[in-house]
Amino acid sequence: MAELTFSSRTPSRALNGLIARVSGYCSKRERSNSVEAAELVFPLVFNLGERWDIRLGHEGDAYRSSSFTAGLFPGPVAVSCDAGADLIQIDLTPLGAARLFGGAAAELAAKVVDLSTVDRFGGEYEALHDQLHAATDWQARFDLVERFLAPRFCHANSKRVQQSWHFLAQGKTVSETAAAVGWSTRHLSAQFRQETGIRPVTAARMLRFQRARALAIQCGKLNWAEIAAMTGYSDQAHLIREFHDFAGEPPTAWARRERPSEPRLHI
Repeated sequence: MAELTFSSRTPSRALNGLIARVSGYCSKRERSNSVEAAELVFPLVFNLGERWDIRLGHEGDAYRSSSFTAGLFPGPVAVSCDAGADLIQIDLTPLGAARLFGGAAAELAAKVVDLSTVDRFGGEYEALHDQLHAATDWQARFDLVERFLAPRFCHANSKRVQQSWHFLAQGKTVSETAAAVGWSTRHLSAQFRQETGIRPVTAARMLRFQRARALAIQCGKLNWAEIAAMTGYSDQAHLIREFHDFAGEPPTAWARRERPSEPRLHI
């Protein structure tokens, strides 16, 4: 592969709704590092290179792992590798994680777990790893991983928790969401956390944060106060606090790092 390559594609139709993104990255540089803002996905990282150092939050737990998965974490995640990178990443939706891991999806919250220890993959994981090493292009690698995962999405999921994601994504409050699915707020919180590892109020905050980031990139003429108002924050100061919590930095710093050549984001 070239000195630096990146590829991505939408998941196959059969896995739509279970997988958010399929991507691959290869760098021959001496060191790779990045800080990722909080996202509502469960990453599956199939690593073909050196081990990665992963830290949850600025002072949170640190892990050193090769291929790994992680649960939902409401904060920035720092990842680095001293010898470049060669990996395939599958980002599972919360529904996909529930269907793949069952009740173990909640146990992954704020944790990083080596893929070789995931019971769901059994002894077939090592064979997949060898096949990925032997594959010569990204599409072949993506096909291998999707074929490996497809039959394993077999756990039943809670329809009401899944409906709750839908209502929260629409901007409904937790109490409105509970009423919409026919549960008390307390019961929704308990069931939601049991399946996802986070409370619905945390999910709602993360969803709003994602909307603000997307709007900042898509509508460059807006300033941060306008973005705050359009995405449900009480004011610009509220938005700034949430960026500190979920991205580990203020929105202007995030914008410079996310799109360094896009001055309209430096509001």
